[in-house]
Amino acid sequence: MAQTMLTVGLPLALAWMMFCVGLTLSVADFKRVLQYPGKVGVGLLAQLVGLPIIAFALIQIFALPPVVAVGLWILALAPGGASSNAISHLAGGDSALSITMTAISSLIIPFSLPLLLPLVVPEVSATLPIKTAILQLVMVTLLPVLLGMALNHRCRSARFERFAEFAGRTALWALFFTVAVTLAANTKVFYQLFSVVSAAVLSLCLLGMGLGALVAKGFGEDGILAKTLSIEVGIQNAGTAIFVAVVQLKQPELALTPLLYGVLMNIPVVVLIALHRRRQLSS
Repeated sequence: MAQTMLTVGLPLALAWMMFCVGLTLSVADFKRVLQYPGKVGVGLLAQLVGLPIIAFALIQIFALPPVVAVGLWILALAPGGASSNAISHLAGGDSALSITMTAISSLIIPFSLPLLLPLVVPEVSATLPIKTAILQLVMVTLLPVLLGMALNHRCRSARFERFAEFAGRTALWALFFTVAVTLAANTKVFYQLFSVVSAAVLSLCLLGMGLGALVAKGFGEDGILAKTLSIEVGIQNAGTAIFVAVVQLKQPELALTPLLYGVLMNIPVVVLIALHRRRQLSS
């Protein structure tokens, strides 16, 4: 039963979360790249190149145990968490830019993650051929996003708006389900490595946010753009990382790192939102 929940339940939960992301996207979100290509391009570069470099450095500096190191690497290759758009909105970021980056990264990740994964996990090429990995990720991430976008484009009614709002709420429960099932399968490992994993994931999150803010300064901005890029670079897609570890690599213990990340990333997120609310009240 537990194995069925991992191999069947997790892909379905991830597909539903990505479908809910698609419900918030439109063709206009992709066209918006033409309005500020520099910001989107540099932001994606920080996500897809800068963050893996940070993760690789953390693995070397802290001499992380293999189970933690591989989990951190998978996590770094899955940027643009499904919740980043909502977080950016609540923290006073640029929602349009956030949505656009999510839209573009949703198309790239199914291809970039399997190609970069063997850099730290070389045995994956033998156990899971790259073409198979890409196909699986396309099925559970890209296709649900495109389906959600198609519904968003064709359905313009009050009933659909209510459905989309309901779906958005259930996406959070799907993430909780993913976390709960993975934790239940790895309770012993979780307690053994809690401290080192906590330090690794918080470092990745905070350094990713710092990289986003640094990139924003390159445009001469350190306000709204800095918040947006900090969130987009620093917030990872824990659901995708857990799927890769549990379903594709068939090593549930590797999901420990993204699992704990899904919990601890809320600490800096809450701080960002609280600071924004405080500024709103004082202005």
